[in-house]
Amino acid sequence: MSTIDRSSHLPYYEQLAELLRHEIVAQQARHEVFQLPSENELAERYGLSRATVRHALDELERDGWIFRQKGVGSFAPARRLEQDLTLLVSTTEDMRQRGWSLVTRVLSLTQEPAHAHVAAALELADGAVVYELRRLRVVEDAPLSLQIAHLPAALCPRLEENDLSASLYRLLEGRYGLRLWSGRETLRARGATESEAKLLCIDEGAPVMAAERITYAANGTPVEYLEATWRGDRYDFVLALSRPSS
Repeated sequence: MSTIDRSSHLPYYEQLAELLRHEIVAQQARHEVFQLPSENELAERYGLSRATVRHALDELERDGWIFRQKGVGSFAPARRLEQDLTLLVSTTEDMRQRGWSLVTRVLSLTQEPAHAHVAAALELADGAVVYELRRLRVVEDAPLSLQIAHLPAALCPRLEENDLSASLYRLLEGRYGLRLWSGRETLRARGATESEAKLLCIDEGAPVMAAERITYAANGTPVEYLEATWRGDRYDFVLALSRPSS
């Protein structure tokens, strides 16, 4: 289908959304960011009202197919990234295995008494000191994730002396002898806060996936409590499922 079928029972906005999905998939196969035509151009091309076009774009944005920039237009990302939730892999290792460029911007590193929820996650006594490391992960020149790692200071003394823009997992294993073995991750969908939106270059309230991960060493000791915010328009979490044996 390359035109609007006036005899179809499908609403015009649904037909237009499907046409645009096909265009987006074709562009993503070429690894290109795709800027959609303006609302006026789409309305003229398909003989539709602007309200119908806007409805179709709203649906695509809600489902994560496109993102909008005020005063600029609507865009589809070059490609969506997937993370296999069955594997414990750092973002640095994940991007390296894919052959994609990753830049890590260290926003801050502080040392402070753990907040109650952090202490609980890391199984620490009240008031135990932790490092809080805030980093922005940028993949192929586009912000992808804001990550806040909480680490027990007793397990990684003088953390500030290290290159924190590199793989944190490799640092913990190589310098501190913490063999990372397993993890527990919780995902929640929500809207981006104002500060998150600025860092991730999205609109406030845009869909994001909030992830909380506790990473354990081989002896069962919690090593890291990670709070990560992923752009909903660029990242998918994937999990292979199977039916239990009867």
